[in-house]
Amino acid sequence: MRQSQKVSLIIVAVLILFALYGLYPSLVYHSMSHEEQETLKAENPTEYYTLKNKALRLGLDLKGGMHIVLEVEKPEAGNLSDVQDRVLEIIRNRVDKIGVSEPQIQTSGTNRIVVDLPGFTDIEQAKKLIGETAQLQFKLLPPGEKIQALVNQIDSVLALIEIDSTDVSPEDDTEASSDTSMEAIVDIFEEQAPEESAPVEDEADYYSQHPFMRLVHQNDGTRLVIPRDDYYEAQRLLNLPEVQAIIPSDIQLAWATRDFYIGERAYQSLYFIQKQVELSGDHLIDAMPTFDQFRRPVVNFELDGAGAKMFSALTGANIDKPLAIVLDDRVESAPVIRSRIRDKGQIELGGNATWDEARLLSVVLKAGALPAKVNIIQNSVIGPSLGQDSINKGKTAVLIGLLAVIALMLFYYRISGLIADFALLLNFLFIFGFMIIPGVDATLTLPGIAGIILTMGISVDSNVLIFERIREELRTGKTVRAAIDAGYSRALLTIIDSHVTTLITALFLFMFGTGPIKGFAVTLSVGVTLSLFTALFVTKVIFNMRKQYKALSI
Repeated sequence: MRQSQKVSLIIVAVLILFALYGLYPSLVYHSMSHEEQETLKAENPTEYYTLKNKALRLGLDLKGGMHIVLEVEKPEAGNLSDVQDRVLEIIRNRVDKIGVSEPQIQTSGTNRIVVDLPGFTDIEQAKKLIGETAQLQFKLLPPGEKIQALVNQIDSVLALIEIDSTDVSPEDDTEASSDTSMEAIVDIFEEQAPEESAPVEDEADYYSQHPFMRLVHQNDGTRLVIPRDDYYEAQRLLNLPEVQAIIPSDIQLAWATRDFYIGERAYQSLYFIQKQVELSGDHLIDAMPTFDQFRRPVVNFELDGAGAKMFSALTGANIDKPLAIVLDDRVESAPVIRSRIRDKGQIELGGNATWDEARLLSVVLKAGALPAKVNIIQNSVIGPSLGQDSINKGKTAVLIGLLAVIALMLFYYRISGLIADFALLLNFLFIFGFMIIPGVDATLTLPGIAGIILTMGISVDSNVLIFERIREELRTGKTVRAAIDAGYSRALLTIIDSHVTTLITALFLFMFGTGPIKGFAVTLSVGVTLSLFTALFVTKVIFNMRKQYKALSI
């Protein structure tokens, strides 16, 4: 075997391994029953959401959920298209807040927004979530030492809960339950300061005493930085009744509106903010993204007369203290007040901020200042049974088509047909592997399945063209080596022409289509591209190894 053939085989093997590795979470997640998924979610939310986020996404028509069409009324002032973008951003922020996975939120026309919520079937909650006006608020943060003391209290409560659940014998359940009730926990911290806890001797001891802090990557005095992988576990711990019981009535726990990255790892920020609203977005006139003197993106904003007076008093009394900018109970940012701000101010986004983040913040700020009335003109619920029925029918169609094509190729082209079938299966593997690549995160829909089925014919068609060319060359008396070389070279242009025309069609479908049509276009274009790769690279690697044969089974 020549060196080039070895390299080609290694490339194919590596691609197969990467595809199988990427699809493993999908196989595990989608093979679990609904009951098994719910059990894992309750027992280990971090593992559940990690597995779910890595799995292949299913669209609304497969998973079931809600389809909502909103109409944005034109405001008295402002451009309708601009207002539509602001409302879109508000809705996206709210949908993210309730944890709906793989939502599809996009504009339609000049005044409509289409929202697809897979797996979400509560119409009333959806109406409340989407229909209410956004609330922009400015809130102060408590002192850093107060935040740290509260975090220590949370850890102590969780440590008590952990001890109660693991070390207490069954006959002592009643007594232990009363000892760790919410009233008892509150009493403990009224009598004992968190600093009085025993010193930590080693890492294991530290984590046993600090169940919450073990999830925290960094505490800079303003926010707790938590890895995105541990977000759901942290949320679960904070929502425990025993923890909620010790949160002061004037303190609010709020997550950031979006993740941020350190290297390639995603993190979330948790803020402890005061519930008192210092200034609302009703006084905001405008917000515009720009750059400061160091070419760092910032957001300049302007307040009306009443807002300027209140903001001047607020900022003047709290210089060098952080001020949280809150939208729908999510913290956009918490910059430190550097000087007294009157009618015009500047919001710093930090050293890692981008222009797009500054533009997004300005959109969100204006969205709170210039709300537009949103009417739900259409809503429909697709039950999970319909989605499962679509999945089953799609599986059946793919399986029947696949088996028919495999059988026909084996019967007509014998061993060469087996090679074509192998390339066809690889094409399927690579399509699904491509869909779960981070950054692509494609969603599989019913039209997408149709595109994959169509790809089967296209993939086989390429090999048929090559095989027929090789047959013609063999009939002229050429050797196997010469026939294979001539077959691939003469079929090349025809194969490329057919694939390029199909790709052009898929491109226009993607550009001018909506929703399901785009899903069909994506899977079709990916499948066509990969079929070209498998036909001209994978099968050619195998045929190059057959060149030394005296006869060819074709």
